[in-house]
Amino acid sequence: MLADTVTSALREAISDGEFEPGQQLSEIRAAERFDCSRNTLREAFAMLGAQGLVHRKPNRGVFLAVPDAEFVRDLYLARAALEPAGVRWGTFDDPGALVTLTASAREHLDEPGHAMVSNINQRFHRALVASLGSVSLDREMSNLLARMRLSFLRVIPRYPDLHASHIDGNVELATLIAEGKREDAAELSRATLLGTLDKILAVLG
Repeated sequence: MLADTVTSALREAISDGEFEPGQQLSEIRAAERFDCSRNTLREAFAMLGAQGLVHRKPNRGVFLAVPDAEFVRDLYLARAALEPAGVRWGTFDDPGALVTLTASAREHLDEPGHAMVSNINQRFHRALVASLGSVSLDREMSNLLARMRLSFLRVIPRYPDLHASHIDGNVELATLIAEGKREDAAELSRATLLGTLDKILAVLG
């Protein structure tokens, strides 16, 4: 179904940081970009709305969500249930690659904005859920990652070291997985996510 494809593409664009929280989405430009009709695009916007990523303002158009405390709390509670499950029960063909991936973020610490650090972080967390081998959970994680990007963009001006502060913890988590210490890794995953939730809520005030 074309609307599903357009929805996925828009969600990935949000996850990649192409849009800012609260930004208006142009139906004309989006229809041209994805080579679809306005009706198909409206279906995609409705799906994204159901996922909490956009909302329609009467007589004004469609806008990206602006994460508030409840948005962030719901996001992190969902991640704290899903990601530790991947850590505990997932199948990793090359768990050592997770250590290499997370450690590679250190090479980009001097880059303005830490965009690559953020991308590596996203890839790592996506891999944790992908390890469960479920298409449904992969789809849900795509939604969570898009919501995560909007949340990060909202708090980065007041929490500029957000991404950099997670590098060592990600390396530790990846190392525990590679060493087969799954229970310890799952506990660390959940504790880190809930700790980050508290920090972001403090920033949001």
